Amino acid sequence: MSKARNKLKKAAGKLARRPKPRSKTKFITRAEARRLAERHVLNRMFKGATVRDGAEAKLCIYIRGDWSVKDTWVVYKNPKENALKSADVILVCKCTGRVLYEGSAGDEG
Repeated sequence: MSKARNKLKKAAGKLARRPKPRSKTKFITRAEARRLAERHVLNRMFKGATVRDGAEAKLCIYIRGDWSVKDTWVVYKNPKENALKSADVILVCKCTGRVLYEGSAGDEG
């Protein structure tokens, strides 16, 4: 009978455990709050984001620098709401990894 009781106590002890506090301080700092907010926004915007080759993507971007669409990766941001509007994209150079453009894809039509 004592073995059965020990098993029950162990099982009950595992369920009743509480998480340990992070530290002795009560609140997080401003820097920690900023980092947490950045992670939250980035995760929401880019988790599962679609990435296409610039040559295959249909873009109507009028403002261009000294780059061509063929030399870029097109990263589509996840939309915040379901609306009929142009997609938000970020164009990244395939060679340097530099962000070349951020904004509307001009594909609302």
